[in-house]
Amino acid sequence: MGTWGTRNFENDGSQDWVFEMMDNKDGGMVADTLQFSLAKDGVLDTSECEDALAAAEVVAALSGRASDDFPEDPLDHLDSLNLLATPALRKLAISVVEKIRTTSEMKEVRTEEGQYESWDAVIADLLKRLNF
Repeated sequence: MGTWGTRNFENDGSQDWVFEMMDNKDGGMVADTLQFSLAKDGVLDTSECEDALAAAEVVAALSGRASDDFPEDPLDHLDSLNLLATPALRKLAISVVEKIRTTSEMKEVRTEEGQYESWDAVIADLLKRLNF
């Protein structure tokens, strides 16, 4: 059975994404995932949201503002990606997180399950950590 919670790494999809990125030492996955999510027409599905939020969390972590639930092993090795959280990358991450916050299947699911306030607080915190 999969893991599912309101925090960004309390689901299998986000954890899988970040571990895949680290296993492949592919920092390009961050920008690719964020660009895909922003460019996609229509509503992002839940798995796309999980990937995009993981990518945004990587940007925050690279900025020295990692979430409390960021997986420890990847966090300790982010420097191996040779990736910088440039202002442009942070801006891209903010745009994607705002898209997820306003129009996404994840928002719909959280609302239906009565978890919207808790989830929205996590999203607000991520935006705060990205927007400095």
